[in-house]
Amino acid sequence: MNYMLASEAEKRIGKINDQVKDLWAYCFEPADNPFFQYYFGKHYEPEHTLVGEENGKVLTTVHLRQYALCVRGAELPVSYMVGVATHPIARRGGLGGQLLSAALTELRRRHQGLTILMPSKAAFYQQYGWDLYAHQWVRTMPLEELRSLSGKELAYGLLAGEEEWTLLAPVYEVYTKKLSGYAVRGEKEWRRLLGSFTAEGVQVAYVHDEKGNVEGYMAYKLGEPEIMVSEMVYTTRRAQKSLLNYLYNHRSQGESVRWNEGLQDTSYIFHPNGKQGYATMPFMMSRIVDVSDAFAQVPARPLEECDGQSKIKKEITLGLTDTLAPWNTGTYRLALGGNRVSAEKISNMPDHAEATITIGGLSLLLMGRLDASDLVYEGRLQASADIVTALDMVFPRENTYINEWW
Repeated sequence: MNYMLASEAEKRIGKINDQVKDLWAYCFEPADNPFFQYYFGKHYEPEHTLVGEENGKVLTTVHLRQYALCVRGAELPVSYMVGVATHPIARRGGLGGQLLSAALTELRRRHQGLTILMPSKAAFYQQYGWDLYAHQWVRTMPLEELRSLSGKELAYGLLAGEEEWTLLAPVYEVYTKKLSGYAVRGEKEWRRLLGSFTAEGVQVAYVHDEKGNVEGYMAYKLGEPEIMVSEMVYTTRRAQKSLLNYLYNHRSQGESVRWNEGLQDTSYIFHPNGKQGYATMPFMMSRIVDVSDAFAQVPARPLEECDGQSKIKKEITLGLTDTLAPWNTGTYRLALGGNRVSAEKISNMPDHAEATITIGGLSLLLMGRLDASDLVYEGRLQASADIVTALDMVFPRENTYINEWW
């Protein structure tokens, strides 16, 4: 099996891009689907799509969507791996793992320390070192039950087109300000997102005060008994209540509503019927591409900001094993101190390190989903108490969130 970017394969072999489209249509949406037409008409990027081909036949693909991810306050270039697909004639032959390994090799060449993906089944990716860093609340309830949760303080507006992305951007920035792991959205990203909404018949409503200041918005789709809300973002509780009131006004067009929100939201505390309609959904997984690059790119808490800094261990040797990306296997000397932790590889063997961690556990630590104490409890980190204390200090837990679908 030969793995290469689709742009390169197109030059060498020809008709590769058509095969990429055919494989997507077979595994996901058919070619006449609005999203398929939108994606391959405007946003398919052969230079960011990895294919596995044999004798000119594309058997497996992964699309490496380019994002800037905000992790602990810093913007990191990452690839969001979507459209992982293998042709039925080649399944159950280990091609999935080979494709993921080849993708990590390509991302390492690009010096991207972390990568993300949304799993259809987390277990498949967990065996290869990915772990879930972001869940979401999923709330489902009859429209009639929204009455007690809604409010009428704000006025409504309906987005007219992509050019009005500037109405939404400030709300998203406030909503994500104290979070980790979310996608940074500039004009390009907003237009891409809103364009996909238009292609799929999704509308965007927003709420604003008497001065026109937008405090919240949501993307929703009508046409089924259950109204689906793919994104609901707000800067105030009254904005969320006003958005729910807007949905309540659709009782003649649907029976129930389903929406997602970040786990950091605490409105469930005040829900009058919180025993029903609540679930958590595994949403996004992360993985280390290259250990040294990941440490160099993700901010750490400087020791001078930590209580009892004089007693904190300043240097740690950390070992790990990575069967999918073998360049990561070994022992690293971590130097704690400034706003980054340097990770120098000092051995290709992890046997004599003071502490050991799984590759998935390390991505959760850097993303902020779990701290070192949590990882010890989960059996993902083996370390002495002083090492755990040091890692807890420089990599504290964060509220993680992301809501990108492709």
